[in-house]
Amino acid sequence: MNRHTYKNHHSHWLEKSIAFIVHLGFLLNLRRFVMLFLPFFKLQSRVKNIVYLSWLVDIDQVRSRYPESVKLCEKQNKTIFTILTYQHEHFGFSFLGWFRKLMPSPKQSNWRFYIDPIQQEKTVIFEQVVVDQLLYVLSGRLASDAMPAQFARPFEHLFKDQKIHTNFKIDQQYQLQSSVQIDAEKQLSEAWQTLFSSWDDAVRYLVDQDHAWVEWVDQPEKLSQGDIEMPFDFSQIQAAQVLDIHCPLLNEWGVNENEVFAFVVPELDFYVKNEYSLK
Repeated sequence: MNRHTYKNHHSHWLEKSIAFIVHLGFLLNLRRFVMLFLPFFKLQSRVKNIVYLSWLVDIDQVRSRYPESVKLCEKQNKTIFTILTYQHEHFGFSFLGWFRKLMPSPKQSNWRFYIDPIQQEKTVIFEQVVVDQLLYVLSGRLASDAMPAQFARPFEHLFKDQKIHTNFKIDQQYQLQSSVQIDAEKQLSEAWQTLFSSWDDAVRYLVDQDHAWVEWVDQPEKLSQGDIEMPFDFSQIQAAQVLDIHCPLLNEWGVNENEVFAFVVPELDFYVKNEYSLK
């Protein structure tokens, strides 16, 4: 089963309907045909409390998860897996202007690997996308191949007393519980020092990404690319200490959950500029 297949674990009639609708092949193909002739409407949001959690993974454990055409970034037989979780503020079409304030503010978590820059620079590929509002699950899946979001509720992502607590679950594989505390000390562990010369270099690499690849839900051998823009003020990025972490997917890859590199971006503007299929 494709990892982006909608995981409906609830008996609510609305979710059952969504699970049925988003996998109708003729709707997916009709949308792809129509989008060949329509312009992409830019999306915009202000996002805050962005927690980055990253691990080094033996590349042999995950290389086969993606089509052979996809080349993951590899350094000393390791690749990087990142979960970033954040709170949107009024995520919607840019052309709405002031009226975008009427749009909802979902929480979102992106699970991703990094593409070898020789294949394409500043590019990630999504392992999973999670949001806490069904509106964005349905609209994302029906209108896009680059936003096959899973629904998780409850979805906690709370900032209090310089700590950020996150907790959500899709299934036994895809779940995350974490608590991080803002920390003044910016340093890399010994393992990460073999890949990057400094804390700043590591952070810049992890956040400075302009493109996201996603496998098609119905044809995982095909990919779509979303072009994004996130103007970072690198001086505002904060080191973080992980107080508690639980992510079962990491155990499948033989990764120690506690060997995590964490930092926090307080807030920034977020844009989705374009989407198209990759040939």
